[in-house]
Amino acid sequence: MKHVKYGIGLWIALLMCTTSVAEEITLYTIHFPPYSIDANLVPAVEPISYPDNMYGSDIDLIRAAMATQGIEVKFEILPWKRIMRDVKAGQSLGAVSCRPMAERDSFALFSNTVSYSAMVMATQKDFLGEQKVQPLEVLRKHRPVVIAGWAQEVLLTSAEIAFTDVNNIAQGAALVLHRDQDVFVTDKESLLYVLDQLGIEQKFSFYQIEGIDHDNYTVCFSRGYPDAHRYLQALNRGLDEIKRSGHMASIFERYDMSMAIDHIRVRE
Repeated sequence: MKHVKYGIGLWIALLMCTTSVAEEITLYTIHFPPYSIDANLVPAVEPISYPDNMYGSDIDLIRAAMATQGIEVKFEILPWKRIMRDVKAGQSLGAVSCRPMAERDSFALFSNTVSYSAMVMATQKDFLGEQKVQPLEVLRKHRPVVIAGWAQEVLLTSAEIAFTDVNNIAQGAALVLHRDQDVFVTDKESLLYVLDQLGIEQKFSFYQIEGIDHDNYTVCFSRGYPDAHRYLQALNRGLDEIKRSGHMASIFERYDMSMAIDHIRVRE
């Protein structure tokens, strides 16, 4: 995947589906290409008119969906662990590109699916052999690495599997490729985006995790935040609307997200 041409299509669609913006909300995210992208770090081909300077598949989808409900969304970047802490404490409305996991159910309300990404084990080429589906237990024999605060950390902690934390995808890939870590447990599409930018995708193999079906991202709304239920319902209605209109598919196509397009087709 290369730099995405942002285009004016989104702005036209938003104008068409929005009557008047009645209110503004803030949702929190991280720089997580291609789902949420900080244009200060990865400039869009065409200028972004929003003051938060954010774009990406989830950003575009949520903006478009909420616009159909008369709600404007501002996005702010914070470290993921802080985002989850604030959502849990009821201090933030919601987190973008958030896995709906049982461990988060006590403090989060999960929207309908916004986008998709497979959870995988990434290694140096053919490190785990030719069998492309591997049990999670195989990690006990190796040295896995995960990104601090992400769903993979929750998964391995629950399974009582030791791991090393890193701060970002590029760091995790570098440790597996050049240092003493064996397996990077992460999200495939975001990893592929980074590896493509670095030109090293061909040096990795990707293994599905047996019995693990975490493949969707939602917005995790805080159970303790005022009006969270109302905003969740608004987002769900908006997602249905942009799916029916075809706008959802056009956003996925803009970011070359074939897995998401396949999901839409299966559900039609």
